Amino acid sequence: MIEVEKLSKRYDGRLVLDGIDATFAPGEVTALVGPSGGGKSTLLRCLNGLESFDAGVVRVGSDALAPGDVRAQGEKVRSIRRRVGFVFQQWHLFAHRTALGNVTEAPLHVKGVGRKEALERGRELLEKVGLSHRQDAYPSELSGGEQQRVAIARALAMEPEVLLMDEPTSALDPERVGALIDLLEQLRSEGLTLVSVTHEMRFARELASRVLVLYGGRIIEEGPPERVLASPHHERTRAFLGLGRVASLRTMGA
Repeated sequence: MIEVEKLSKRYDGRLVLDGIDATFAPGEVTALVGPSGGGKSTLLRCLNGLESFDAGVVRVGSDALAPGDVRAQGEKVRSIRRRVGFVFQQWHLFAHRTALGNVTEAPLHVKGVGRKEALERGRELLEKVGLSHRQDAYPSELSGGEQQRVAIARALAMEPEVLLMDEPTSALDPERVGALIDLLEQLRSEGLTLVSVTHEMRFARELASRVLVLYGGRIIEEGPPERVLASPHHERTRAFLGLGRVASLRTMGA
């Protein structure tokens, strides 16, 4: 369980998170959507201590992050990151490591897992994401979709309870989006909690159990995707989804 209370953050005097309250329940898949600059990625990064914040609290189980420099909260941050994995939009794979090397790096050097165990687990995870045949390839030899799957396997290697993902479909064609949805659906069925920033409404519609719409640093709407994406209550959500324009065109056609 992740709980966020009254979370606020400023960048250069600009309020980017304005008193956010949210809960992410175990086994739930939450899509964070909304216009660019609304605070989605900042909120996501605050959930596992990648960003500091100015007010409020983030609780992950019994660990709580307070306002201020996260580096001063080192043990809490480390505890949270052992439970909450992160897949970056640009993946950030180690260029000098193979796919298998990327997946085994953190278990070996952060968790202190033995080399044999780390390699066995790494191969299992690469098989899970459909890349067992590419374990010896370097990032420069992998496609964008393959790099992304390595990044997911790398995050799973730490055995997190929650996986945070920032725009996981941004570099994927429609076929690869479908493959990613299938993979994440499998992970959800195994009990993993997922929170993802996305502009891909197909991703939100097919995978998420709940959608949060952020605008101006606030959650302006939330609910199941079939309601929020088809019949949003908030005018700004309708504008973001282009529903107002569709209605206008229909009226003009009539």
